[in-house]
Amino acid sequence: MENEDLFIREMATMDIFLRTKAVKTAMTIEEYIQTRLLQGADPEILEADLLKDLNEGGRIFGELRSAIKATVVGNTARLRDTALFAENGLDIMYQWVAVMINTCPDCMERHGQVKTWDEWEAEGMPRTGMTVCKEHCQCMLVPADKTTKDQEPIKREAI
Repeated sequence: MENEDLFIREMATMDIFLRTKAVKTAMTIEEYIQTRLLQGADPEILEADLLKDLNEGGRIFGELRSAIKATVVGNTARLRDTALFAENGLDIMYQWVAVMINTCPDCMERHGQVKTWDEWEAEGMPRTGMTVCKEHCQCMLVPADKTTKDQEPIKREAI
């Protein structure tokens, strides 16, 4: 797989994530409006409430902003990772290395495992949403020949 193909695939993944989050938000807004109308709320009050939520990052739009931020941060990190993988080659073995700050149980279980690029893609790469920590994952895949199987998780200070 060429670098350009990897980049195109990552951009398509980000497109899917963002579209899904937008649809979820639209459904949340629709549910909110229908519920409030059934409860007898005035449409002008609903409009004011939704505008306030939008401007202040309330429950509905705050969740959308957080989802967009997590998706962009996660995808940017995956694009960086993809460039590194392309440099090292996709035909070597990669080891999962956990970074110890709020590390999820999925990542702790994967720490030290060595697999091919294709196997990691099938199981789920860091920051792809396939672990409990989803796009917030701080773990890395590193070429297995540059590490040892007994490597301890990387410890970093909380900011």
